[in-house]
Amino acid sequence: MLATGCGTAAHEQALAHAKSWAATHGEPDRITCSSGFKPPGVPVASNDFICLARHSAADCDELYVRREHGRWVVSLRRRQVDCVQPL
Repeated sequence: MLATGCGTAAHEQALAHAKSWAATHGEPDRITCSSGFKPPGVPVASNDFICLARHSAADCDELYVRREHGRWVVSLRRRQVDCVQPL
């Protein structure tokens, strides 16, 4: 099982896929990603990430990046949200 979090292989792959998706969908190239979901009481974070495509300091589009059946899937979750990065 892969560990997740900032700087891990899963995080770097999620970030790379989010940047690639952004480039093909007209999103800005300033992308940041969360460190993976880890609900309370769960010992290992999942390979699901929330990434932000930053239009400005206060205007972002939110992307959902996850591993599904052995491949990365990126989808637009919400447009024009506050640029607050979840952990």
